[in-house]
Amino acid sequence: MKRILILGLAATLMPFSIAWADLYIIANKDLPAAQLDKDDIAAIYLLKKKHWENGDDIMPINLPAQAEARNRFTAEIFDSTPDKLGSYWDQMLFKGETPPVTQNSEQAVILFVERIKGAIGYVETKPQSPQIKILNQFSSK
Repeated sequence: MKRILILGLAATLMPFSIAWADLYIIANKDLPAAQLDKDDIAAIYLLKKKHWENGDDIMPINLPAQAEARNRFTAEIFDSTPDKLGSYWDQMLFKGETPPVTQNSEQAVILFVERIKGAIGYVETKPQSPQIKILNQFSSK
């Protein structure tokens, strides 16, 4: 009986252990844009959109390929996986385009975005910095 109770409790709690946190698309507070949709974000991260409306360069920032937040970002924005985007970047590298800069942690992404006017990134922890604005939020599934 105890075993059944424990298994039932584990099955009940399992969805919470695999649930994703919110995903925040962030930029420097001085950016003129107030919000971006998924298509805009995808265009930025595929380097199809390289300048903000005011003419400033866009600097997209990625987390490392093995980061869960990057897997979530890729699934949410591109309906894909980081591995599947690899062939796109192989083609872009051949054309002389390099992929977005990678930072090693969410804290590094936040610090980069705070300091670089045209930077855009994504994190799962809601930034508390007054130097950051949230351009979009994707809620847990």
